[in-house]
Parts: sequence; C-alpha cells; structure tokens
Amino acid sequence: MCELGTCRRLAFAVSAILVAAGCGGDASSDAPGVTRDTLADGTVVVRYPTVPIGEPLEVAADLRMGSVDDDPYLSFADVRGIEAGSDGTIYVLDYQVSEVRAFDADGNYLRTVATPGEGPGEISEANGFVLVRDSILWIQDHGKWTMLGVTTEGEEVGRYQMPVRSYGYMWSGTVDEAGRLWKPVGHADEQQPQFPPEEGLNEGTYREYLKWFDPETGVADSLFLGERLAQGYVVTRNGGYSVFSIPFGVEHLTAVDRAGERHWQASNADYRIALVDIGGDTLVVVEADVAPVPVTAADRTEYVERMAGDDPDRRRTAEEVATLIPDRKPVIDGLVVDDVGRLWVDRVVPRGEMPLYDVFEPDGDYLGSVRLGFEPHAYLPIRIRDGKLYALVRDELDIPFVVRAEVPVLLEATESAGR
Repeated sequence: MCELGTCRRLAFAVSAILVAAGCGGDASSDAPGVTRDTLADGTVVVRYPTVPIGEPLEVAADLRMGSVDDDPYLSFADVRGIEAGSDGTIYVLDYQVSEVRAFDADGNYLRTVATPGEGPGEISEANGFVLVRDSILWIQDHGKWTMLGVTTEGEEVGRYQMPVRSYGYMWSGTVDEAGRLWKPVGHADEQQPQFPPEEGLNEGTYREYLKWFDPETGVADSLFLGERLAQGYVVTRNGGYSVFSIPFGVEHLTAVDRAGERHWQASNADYRIALVDIGGDTLVVVEADVAPVPVTAADRTEYVERMAGDDPDRRRTAEEVATLIPDRKPVIDGLVVDDVGRLWVDRVVPRGEMPLYDVFEPDGDYLGSVRLGFEPHAYLPIRIRDGKLYALVRDELDIPFVVRAEVPVLLEATESAGR
C-alpha cells in the first residue's frame, strides 16, 4: 500500500481500464528540490529539479469508435475535431464529408449535428470546433471564412465572419466560455515577399500575436507574444514551388484557458512555461530541468522515407532537408488546458515510448504525470472533459478511430481551483 503522505496528491479512478504504474511521489511544490519564488513584479516562479516526480500513472482506452467497414456513421475519413459534453455525448467533426456527428457515451450513433451545404447550420470545409457552455458548438468553417454556432441538436444560433483569415490543416484557434474567439496570428513587415522564393533554405522573422474577438460587442484586441524565426526549404518544380518544414525546429506554443482571461505560452525548446493574463502580465512561470532527447540517425532516416515515397526528386530534397535537422529534439510537444483549468504538458519522449503528459495547477503546483496507452494523432490535440480524455488514433492501415480513456483523479484540483 502507498503511504498517505506519498499519495496525497494522486489517486486512481476506480475503473478496470486504469492501470497504476506505481505510487506517485509527493508531487507538491514542497517536494525536495522544488522552489517557489515571488519576483518583485508579483510573478511566481516555480522550479522543479525534474519531472515526473514519482512514477507516471498509466491509462488505457475504454472506448474505441470507428469502423473498417462501410458503416455510414462509424466510418471516419478525416477527423479534424473531437468534443464531449458533461453527459458523455461525443461529437466528431469529419472534414472530408463535412459532418459533425454525435454519439452517446457507449459510442452509439445519435444524430448528425451539422451537414454539408449553404443553408442554416450547414458547413463546407470545417477544420475545427469547440463546445462552449455544454450547449453550443462553435465550428470554424474556412470554406466560408465563417464561425458557425449551432446547438448540440444542430440548430444555428450564431454566425460571423472570421476576423483572422488564415488556414492550417487544423484550426489553431479556440472559443472561451464567454464566446470570445482566440487565434494566434503572425505578421511580417515585408509586404511583397520574393515570388517565387529562392531555392534552398529560406529564413525570415515575423511578429506573433494572440488575437481575440468578441462577437457580441465587435471588440477585437491582440497581445504581442514575441518575434519569431520562420524556416523553410524551398524546391521549385514545373513552374511552381514547394516548401518543406525543418523537423524538430523551434516553435512557440499557446493554450488559452476556458475562461479566456489567461493563457499559457512556451517555446518548445525548453521546459519553461508562463501563465499570462489578458493584459499581458506574467502570473506564473513553471520551470523544470529536463534534458532534450537527441535526434538519432533513425529519426533522420524515418523522415526521408516518409517524405520521399517512390519519387526520386522528393528523396533528394528530403535528404537535403535531413542535413538541416538539429541535433536535439524539442522538450515540449504541446500544451493543453482541460475543463477545470489544469495545464497538460505534452512531453517529447524517446522513439518507442508512449506519450507522456505532466499536469499542473494554474498556480504551478505539479499534480502528477500521465502515460497514455495509445498514440494520439499528431495534428489533433487531446481533449480532457469531465475526467475523460479523448483522442484520435490511427491503426496500422491508417484508419482513424476516436478513443476515450478515464484519467486519474488528481486530488486537490477542486480545492486549488478556488485559490
């Protein structure tokens, strides 16, 4: 049995799908080597000698939704969003068929919330959505440059034009509980970049902002996040050109909390994460001494094979890009804020290890670490809602499935939320 002092901040959900890897160590900021300092400007800096503290808690999926058959409801093609209500209803956005489908807590099909078209509540090229106040799904439809609000039954209740017109494979914005839209956006001073760009490595700088927009009042504002370096390897062919990103490069991460009054930000190169308020003031900084994972020869080879396929020209380009890959990987892969305001830090782990998340309270207290028993798809962040974790996975045939898992009950979460 675990001693009370050792396990006072971690407990296990009573479920057959949860496997305890061990009893986590004392995860509070009073653990040995942990310091908490308040700077002159009021910023609280919490430093950890390492994380995880104690053994991570392992979780496995208790629900797997998808089909290799031609099931019209359970066959997914290109999932770009997963959400869940407090009653366990699961919502899945499929980009390819332009549908949002609802399923009950057992994975049974309930209804189609949004369908393709130009009428009320209909979508064209939606690549992200957020469930707000357990009642409205705000869907980002870049085909119409529109934010569309529908009830969980599919009735349209709101619509407005996107204030930031940018496109990525996955929508990188969110909507807070007050209905405000948040979206990172970059701005470069160079108004007319060279076209086409020169072949080879291209570098440039831009300024990044976190922009927010309130559709109720029409008020928009932005918060400066810093100056960034952009890199890409350009190849021209047949009158056009392609840009290859450099793997394992430095990126900057943001995660807005559900209330919209604060957000976390970090560079993926270091384990240093800051909680910043809507006015730009830093409230909390979490630091940990975490060594980066080295880039191996196998990593470079895997990149070349994945990018090249059977095209000899792409293989030559991929081999050139592989020489530009840094010697070490980033430390952090992503930031996710759950529905009670806790921060989940997606760690970069060595090849072959399962995903690892460190969990913190907004005040910087470390609650524990969670090791997943499945591999979420890289482009779709996990969702944590009402003690459940939702993710997109793909099987060996690249067929998408939606999975759900119980997560450990992190003690004192409700207590610290009121601090």
